[in-house]
Amino acid sequence: MARNDQTGYIFAKCKGERAHTISQIQRIPNVESATPVTGRFDLVIKLRTNEPTKAFTTMEKIRNIPSITNTQTTISFESIVNSSNRADGDSPLAFALLKVRGSFDSILRKLRTIPNFAEAHVIPGAFDILAAFRADSSEELLEKSVEKIGSINGITASETLISYSLPERSERF
Repeated sequence: MARNDQTGYIFAKCKGERAHTISQIQRIPNVESATPVTGRFDLVIKLRTNEPTKAFTTMEKIRNIPSITNTQTTISFESIVNSSNRADGDSPLAFALLKVRGSFDSILRKLRTIPNFAEAHVIPGAFDILAAFRADSSEELLEKSVEKIGSINGITASETLISYSLPERSERF
């Protein structure tokens, strides 16, 4: 399990067709991925950097896309990554935004014992930790991973964003 694989994340709200917005975002330097999600945000954008100047420049480019209506940016202070559960673009993904009380290290240790754990980041802002889980199905994510978060002592609140696949564009005749 690697430590200090720090990055930045941008949570975005958008209007209109997400596929076109995602294709625009993916062409921006320092963007690693853009994932459509359910919940309070429409997209979770992972950056290849947590260096403030580069993250700021990337955030400005994303905010200049006309379909982006709102963003919230966070930079990772500390991270842990499960290198055996790395990104596979087709696998369902869940992001858990966590408020915690107590030791971050203790919570991070407990998170990595949950099945399908992929990575976690200590972040500033409304939430304290962003954790990601990846599995073969959404049902497996919910039943074996997300449901386990509530049993961790020290987590005072959580919000889960579940990824989904965009529908294929229908061909017009």
